[in-house]
Amino acid sequence: MKTQNLQVLIILFSLIIIVFLYQLPTSVIKTKKNQDEIQGAVSVEKALELLEGNNPMEGVFMFRDILENYPKNKVALYYLGVLSIQTGQYENAVERFNQLIAIDSSDKKAYLQLGISNYQLGYLKKADSLFSIVKETKDELLIKELNIFLTK
Repeated sequence: MKTQNLQVLIILFSLIIIVFLYQLPTSVIKTKKNQDEIQGAVSVEKALELLEGNNPMEGVFMFRDILENYPKNKVALYYLGVLSIQTGQYENAVERFNQLIAIDSSDKKAYLQLGISNYQLGYLKKADSLFSIVKETKDELLIKELNIFLTK
């Protein structure tokens, strides 16, 4: 009887150790992923400061670096797309905003910017359908921004 109880105890103890060892690597990986996300957020803030400050090109390069490490970073994609529009690189803007919409189809600002980019490239039907999406949101600020663009 004692031998049987001892065997059951050893089996239970072994199962507990196995479960613990199985969970250990995933918790370490999750912690590393959280640290990477925090680092990415800090980098985005610094890139925005540089962009709005005296060193905009350094901010652009920082956003590009962020996308190399975090290809689905929505903020970096958005700002690089806007900068592409501002510099007349509409093809690049279309690419950035399409990537952004593929990641987050609910980002209506991306639809507006994608519409503007397509409009500038002469793809008026495509731009019009994107502008319709913006109008359907009933977001007053986005619609106001659209109307300002269309009346220029």
